[in-house]
Amino acid sequence: MGFKTLTDLKTEIHKQLAHKIQSDCVLLNTPDHINIGDQLIWQGELEFLNSLNIVPSYMTSHFNFDWRDLNKETQILLHGGGNFGDVWEGHNDFRLKIVERYPNNAILVFPQSVQYNDERLIIRDAKKYATHKNVTICARDKYSYDLLRKHFKNNILLVPDMAFCLDIEKPSQRVNNRKLLLKRVDREISTGFKYNNYSDFEHKDWPTFNNSFFNFSHRVWEKINRMFAKTFLSSRTKDTTFGLGVLRDRNWLVNEGISFILSYDLVVSTRLHGHILALLLGVPSIMIDNSYGKNRRFYETWLKDIPDSQLVTNPNELEAELSKFVKI
Repeated sequence: MGFKTLTDLKTEIHKQLAHKIQSDCVLLNTPDHINIGDQLIWQGELEFLNSLNIVPSYMTSHFNFDWRDLNKETQILLHGGGNFGDVWEGHNDFRLKIVERYPNNAILVFPQSVQYNDERLIIRDAKKYATHKNVTICARDKYSYDLLRKHFKNNILLVPDMAFCLDIEKPSQRVNNRKLLLKRVDREISTGFKYNNYSDFEHKDWPTFNNSFFNFSHRVWEKINRMFAKTFLSSRTKDTTFGLGVLRDRNWLVNEGISFILSYDLVVSTRLHGHILALLLGVPSIMIDNSYGKNRRFYETWLKDIPDSQLVTNPNELEAELSKFVKI
């Protein structure tokens, strides 16, 4: 496809989506959790909309959505990411309910990676989406695009991740003499690597996942948010994503991610958005594929010609890439 720079990817997003967004819109399924990658996507979505002078009249997570009546002229935008399919069922089920509940509203799903482990479920979901006359689903990689085109009758687009719409200033100088192995701690981690062999790297996940006390306090607050947000905030604010969330804030989470990546000179990331954020900040990065190929599919679609962006799928490939870097 010939994408040589990150600006090319941002331009492609505008080319594909700018004419499809209505000024009267809501943005649903926004992330109320502390995964910084999802916050980067959300911030990118908002900066993209801002470039079109569009501000959603209402934003919320799928936990806090109050299933309000919407004017049939209001477009429903659904947050992008990597949860279309049967790996992260809650988000997928929410989108299905939106399709069923709002048959007269235009719906656009921001770029998603698609993964179904049970073919029966993709057939089921395709039938439900087919009942809606105006749904556009953006696939985040070529594999997802082909899969959706094969099974779904809706309008399917191939669009880069919305985090590429982030306007982040690269630092002019950065010498930290530190190397990061950003190792995720959930079901998507690849088991094909002996991560302990890389003892010269600092092994960490996103900073919001590294501190057990911090993580616990936010998990507790997350439960409180989801219990009370609908009752107290649904009619009082345009954004109920974080509910009563004085302990959480999208901008703070994004800035935490930026400061974290900038403290290293080389990143090896098992997370797609660890790799994307490093590229946006000008930090050399090597990405390890995840458990089912999501990272590889994205890399091969958009990043294979981007400078300082590399993907590895096995330990031998990682060793070969690391040998290219001068020892820090």
